[in-house]
Amino acid sequence: MKHRILATLAAFALAAGSGAAASAQSSGRHLTPTLTVTGESTVTRAPDRATVSFRIETTNDVAAAATSANAAIANTLTAKLAPLGIPASAISNTGYGLSYNPRPAKPDPASTQRYGYTVERTINVIANSVDSAGAVVDAGVAAGVTGVNGVSFSLHDGHAAMRSAQAAALADAIAQARGLAAAAKVRLVRILAISPSGNAVPQPLMRAGPAVMMAAAVPTTIDPGNLTVQANVTVQYEIAPDHG
Repeated sequence: MKHRILATLAAFALAAGSGAAASAQSSGRHLTPTLTVTGESTVTRAPDRATVSFRIETTNDVAAAATSANAAIANTLTAKLAPLGIPASAISNTGYGLSYNPRPAKPDPASTQRYGYTVERTINVIANSVDSAGAVVDAGVAAGVTGVNGVSFSLHDGHAAMRSAQAAALADAIAQARGLAAAAKVRLVRILAISPSGNAVPQPLMRAGPAVMMAAAVPTTIDPGNLTVQANVTVQYEIAPDHG
């Protein structure tokens, strides 16, 4: 009886082991073969929005005088921009700081170091017409800003340009997949995954230093050029042998 039970357990273990091996083999036979391709596309668009960044710095031995002078220039800038059709909502303070640098007992006459209280303010102005970027810069100069940090250009609806680039990149990926499948004599069964990526390549900033700020009153003109929107789309296909 004991031998019969042991024989039965052995048979059961053998059957279980055979079933596990068969399951592993079955799993191995059903690994899904795939083909992964990446399509690319570049779309060029003319920008329709300009952002001008101004810097205002004021220094005084009295903190209240430094902050008051800084605020006066900022208010003058807002007033100068109004005739250009730029509302106050398009003007934003993106940075503000107050620092103190004590005057040494014997300051260096050749040093350009500022002593006392210094207020630094950064203001960004958004213009919905790239043609007015130069006029915005001139308004800042007339208002007495310390410098122009830069002028950048963008698209009001950047998502639309990105969608166009992504659609073209997807079409490129599909064309690649079909060509590779034909060459490899396999069949595209279905799409398993689509992964988009991309970015807009901005135009370099135009910067103005003290020499520009003190130049003669000649209207400023800025050529915005074009913006390039790049997109990549990676597509993964399930493939199968082509018996046709």
